[in-house]
Amino acid sequence: MNKLILVAAASAAAMALSACTKAEQAKTDQNVDAAAADVSASAKEVGGKVADAAHDVANSPAVAKAGDSLKEAAKDTGTVLKEAGKGAVNGAKEGMAKAEGKDTVHDDHGTTTTTTTVETKKN
Repeated sequence: MNKLILVAAASAAAMALSACTKAEQAKTDQNVDAAAADVSASAKEVGGKVADAAHDVANSPAVAKAGDSLKEAAKDTGTVLKEAGKGAVNGAKEGMAKAEGKDTVHDDHGTTTTTTTVETKKN
């Protein structure tokens, strides 16, 4: 935006220069150059401040702690989802076994024990 203002000012100055003396033209050129230098210096100063702020944020202990907390939360979420998936699979297997007339027991080591119940009728 500052460049646009500078270009507009330079264009206006160029139009005005056609009706000015050589001394006035030289003074206008100096004013335009000084304005361009001010804009450049301001842009460099702001850029430096933004870079410093970004560096401070990146090296902040609070940001590092938040990152560690996020990693831990993601790990916990993964564990919960893994266990929920195992529970869903085991529940489906037990449901199928019950539907077939079998009782199924699971332990924490991935072993499945299936017992078949046979009913006999007494006369």
